[in-house]
Amino acid sequence: MKKIKLYTFSLSIVLFFSLNTYAQANLKFDVDTADFGKVYDGDTVHYEFWFTNIGNEDLIIKQAWPACGCTTPVFTEGAIKPGERGVIKVEFRSAGFAGNNLSKQIIVINNGAERYANFKAKVVDKALEQDIIKHKEQTKPDESKKKKKSKSKKFKPFHTPEF
Repeated sequence: MKKIKLYTFSLSIVLFFSLNTYAQANLKFDVDTADFGKVYDGDTVHYEFWFTNIGNEDLIIKQAWPACGCTTPVFTEGAIKPGERGVIKVEFRSAGFAGNNLSKQIIVINNGAERYANFKAKVVDKALEQDIIKHKEQTKPDESKKKKKSKSKKFKPFHTPEF
């Protein structure tokens, strides 16, 4: 009798855990890494990370945690049913990052597996970039003062007639 109870108990535990692994929310981003390209120091960039709940249980985002204070995420609140879409809006403030190639993350904590929204940016000092462009323009050789190359003709040897 004890063996039957132990067997029934073991079977119910296995069944409980196997059923729970199939019923879960699952967040899938349309684009999980955004490349902002060149951003000038001091600019603010906005991006929307759209996602779909591809799981079979309601998705609830508990928190969208930025990697640093330069980024502010705002996310869809409440239950997102299976097949429905939501968004995480990100605001990145580039002030103080001039000269850096950045790679940042937003950690999305939800009732499914933890996910990451990533973005990249090359932050450039606009004044420095303009100085470099101006310097290049000033040091370009003037096209009108360039010497024109003379076209050389092929040398044809002179043949003297033989007598």
